[in-house]
Amino acid sequence: MTTETPMRRAESAALDYYLLRVGADDGRAAGLVVEEFVLADDLSATLLRSAGWTPADGGWWSSAAFARSVRADRGLRARLAAVDRATAAATYRRLGGGTLPGEEALRDRFHDDLPLSCGAPLRLGAGPDVHRVLFAGELDDRRMARLITALRLDDATSATGARPGVVGTGRLRVDGTHLHWDLRRVGGAWCLDVMSEPVPGDVLRRLLRRLTSLARGQGLVPATIDRLS
Repeated sequence: MTTETPMRRAESAALDYYLLRVGADDGRAAGLVVEEFVLADDLSATLLRSAGWTPADGGWWSSAAFARSVRADRGLRARLAAVDRATAAATYRRLGGGTLPGEEALRDRFHDDLPLSCGAPLRLGAGPDVHRVLFAGELDDRRMARLITALRLDDATSATGARPGVVGTGRLRVDGTHLHWDLRRVGGAWCLDVMSEPVPGDVLRRLLRRLTSLARGQGLVPATIDRLS
């Protein structure tokens, strides 16, 4: 069912927060990782900026190699758990860091950025614009069921027809504009394809942010955002 609703900011935080755990099977927090994707005017990602903090290292550090490894190394990725800013702030204080800096101050800790490829959009043919959020990570049956519910996806057998790799489709109507998104498996990776008619950039930006946050909550780690058409 298509829902008509005003787009409201889902969360005040603009950065992505993760707990860095002692180990994949050890839930104790060892530190924090903070990330932000820098988006071009067409909302494709051009840079991944990040910083980490661990008491053992005595302060904040920034490493493009670490950000890249999180996406490539399953073991390292398993040590991350997506959290909101309030949880990150509480953990930072508990581990001896004091008051977590504000987001502008955290951006000052971003020193070693990871460039993301950005070229001309891949044209898929006539139709709405498509923005693909590509993720690293896997979904077990439990997390898959939770993500399908969180994304409000239609049943794949009735909604997606013969489209390869599509698990289901979610739909939204904002001020008369139709938006919809597919959870899809492409080349061994999970992605969200977000399709829209012409829509103000701030609406689409907030939708991309909200959908990405829901996927992060089920263990997927965003790798990039591409504009496909």
